[in-house]
Amino acid sequence: MERITGAMKEKIIDTDKAAKMLMNAGSIAVGGMGGQSIPKEIPSALAMNAKSKNIILYTGGGTTNTFENKMSRLEIKRRFYYLSGNTSRLPVNSGKTMMMDYFVSRYSRLMGYEMKNKIDFLIFEATAIGENGIVPSLSLDAVPALEYAAKNILIEINTNKPDLYGLHDIIPLNSRKTADIKSVYDRPGNRYLKIKKNKIKGIIFTDKKEESGGSYGRPPKDIDIISDKIWKILTEFIAFKNVEPLQVGAGSIATSLIDVSPYNNLKIWCEIAPSKWIEKIGDKIDKISASALYTLPGDEKYTAKFLNSFTDYVNSLVLRPNYITNSQEIIGRLNAIVIQQALEIDIYGSVNVSHINGNIYNGVGGSGDFASSGKYVIVALTSLSRDSKTSKIVPLLSNVDIPKQMVDFIVTENGIADLRWKDPRERASEIINNCASPVYRDSLMKYFTGCENKHIPYDIHLAAEWFENQ
Repeated sequence: MERITGAMKEKIIDTDKAAKMLMNAGSIAVGGMGGQSIPKEIPSALAMNAKSKNIILYTGGGTTNTFENKMSRLEIKRRFYYLSGNTSRLPVNSGKTMMMDYFVSRYSRLMGYEMKNKIDFLIFEATAIGENGIVPSLSLDAVPALEYAAKNILIEINTNKPDLYGLHDIIPLNSRKTADIKSVYDRPGNRYLKIKKNKIKGIIFTDKKEESGGSYGRPPKDIDIISDKIWKILTEFIAFKNVEPLQVGAGSIATSLIDVSPYNNLKIWCEIAPSKWIEKIGDKIDKISASALYTLPGDEKYTAKFLNSFTDYVNSLVLRPNYITNSQEIIGRLNAIVIQQALEIDIYGSVNVSHINGNIYNGVGGSGDFASSGKYVIVALTSLSRDSKTSKIVPLLSNVDIPKQMVDFIVTENGIADLRWKDPRERASEIINNCASPVYRDSLMKYFTGCENKHIPYDIHLAAEWFENQ
């Protein structure tokens, strides 16, 4: 099958020439999200020829360990907006690389407000290029916004994937067509990505397969217990009728929640969708709207199955830019019910999704986009760290990504805290008694009752003692 037609064939170059184009670039953007559709050939060639470079790196989302290992050979002075694994975290947390992580929709909108033609090169993966435009790969992420911001573009055509025409719905930044999205599968945009031909400086080919994203690890042992409790909230607390779409956070909670769903024909409006969900379409799942279809470790067979028969799913799955999937206005219009994960919470329900002891883990992602606009917001986490030595429910947070006013429910393997219509003092009792680990329940209650009785009781000295005694 011919992947490039017409005059675009003149743009075909080899990887060495592409890498040489980038050698003097001060800023580079890379498409891909959740480890999916990350460019494979050009970053490798660039790293092999790398000299000490002082560049700014923009990504479409989470990348892969392979990509980060390659890019670690370059001197990255700044990067935006998300990390993937220790290789990317260490330079940021040591202060060598500067970073500001943004909520997903904010990142793309700022590209549109402030960054036109300010990024030297964008590199992204596609599956075909014709006279009508470019057929993207399995991740649209921030590519249309990064394209707006880029002066020059390099494209990798991945022949390990079929021409994925028909899978995408591409609405440009700030388009009024967003008003036409009134349900999960409405598709008012284009099937092609439109780019001015003079921006495209080269096209190369790759046949490399995907790898799982560097942001994802093994699921916690209590994940199915937590998922069962989330369904209890949906069925018993808010009388979910399988009409409003669900947004399910990325990672193991996404697959577990659908696996144990008591419903069929769910409608999913999310940021990124795991490839394992393909098995559930026509059964547990009716329609999916996402920005990327990503692969969790061990789920490679589901991605392969999708690629072998993707035309069977084009009426059930649509991929959009992440400024559409994460649009607060659209999320609110659709009455999406939001399920988020957290690294830790405080006893009043404020949420930290991005930092551990002041060090960034991956980033805030789309948590604020969805939490600020969801019909109901459920935050799920285990009560203890993976080594079972540290409580994830704490007196005070050093970093707040989702304020308590946005959170309706907290759920852990121990129970459910219904925070609706409750005073902060009532919320604290609800969270401690129902969600905290039994190991830390007494010490958290001792802290809470030991504080001066204010609207939000807190004592910085008692909190410091609590952390020292963990």
